[in-house]
Amino acid sequence: MEAGIATMWQTRQVGLHLSVICLLSALLAVACGDAIDAQAARDEKKRSLRRSVVALARLEPASRVVDVASAKPDVVKQVLVREGNEVIQGQVLVLLASYPLQSAELEQAQLGLERANLQPLEVAAQRARLRAIEAELEFAQSEVESQKNLSAKGFSAGHELRDARLRVRRSEEQLAEAIALLEHLEASAELQVREARNKILQAEARLEETVVRSPLDGTILRVMTREGESVGNAPLIQVGTIQSMYAVAEVHANEVRLIQKGQSAVFSSPALEAPIPGTIETIGQIISGNAVSGVDPSGPRGLRVVEVRAMLEPNELAKRLTNLEGELRIRTEPRPTSEVDVAD
Repeated sequence: MEAGIATMWQTRQVGLHLSVICLLSALLAVACGDAIDAQAARDEKKRSLRRSVVALARLEPASRVVDVASAKPDVVKQVLVREGNEVIQGQVLVLLASYPLQSAELEQAQLGLERANLQPLEVAAQRARLRAIEAELEFAQSEVESQKNLSAKGFSAGHELRDARLRVRRSEEQLAEAIALLEHLEASAELQVREARNKILQAEARLEETVVRSPLDGTILRVMTREGESVGNAPLIQVGTIQSMYAVAEVHANEVRLIQKGQSAVFSSPALEAPIPGTIETIGQIISGNAVSGVDPSGPRGLRVVEVRAMLEPNELAKRLTNLEGELRIRTEPRPTSEVDVAD
């Protein structure tokens, strides 16, 4: 009896302990959840109050750096520009060794067109020969009629009539040949002109392949070849529009949501006399690995970043420092209402 009472008492004690443990666990879970939610709210508030984002950046022209290459493998004959020269779109930068040969072929094709343009004169001459043959045929036919009349009156020998008829037959054959030749000349005249023009177009295209031209108005940033060097697919000249410079920042993928077009930014570097203000213009759509490491060669690699371009205010020193690395500080805090109204 006493043993049964003791067992029941122990069972009640265990159940009570388990209830207390469950209650404490529930209270602890609620407290932890509230703490996590509070911390998340504080972190979100901090992010919302963040005033700026700083990212490594580099300078580049508005047109980016354009690599100008040859259309075909060749040898450099002449480099016509130097670094720092201003060029216009279509200006010749480099001549290749095959330029003289292709130039001579173009001149030969042009001579062929001039020769084809003389074809109408041959057509006119053939028409004149045709008219002469027609006149000879008409005369021969009249001679046959005359000989017939004389023969009927007994005043003409028979061989004279045969000779007259032979001249008519010969004139008719000459006339048929002249007509066929005229038709051939008239049909081939236009074809020869078209063929000559086509050869000129081909010669011009081959000549153009021996000339390297600037694709835009800008400045020669770098000459990467010398006279006598062989060329392939590698660029020969680098050109860019440096009148307007951009800072290309690599913003971490976790921070790019804070960036918006039109935000103010400042590019700074020890190589500059002072920071250069700018405005965010484009935000990339692709996440890629970082390429700018800053002054520290052992800086982090493999970061997931988004390219953000900021148009900078004019700066003469910056125009001469394409690919200069530095920092871009982007102002992310909202602008006052008055500033927004003025800017709009």
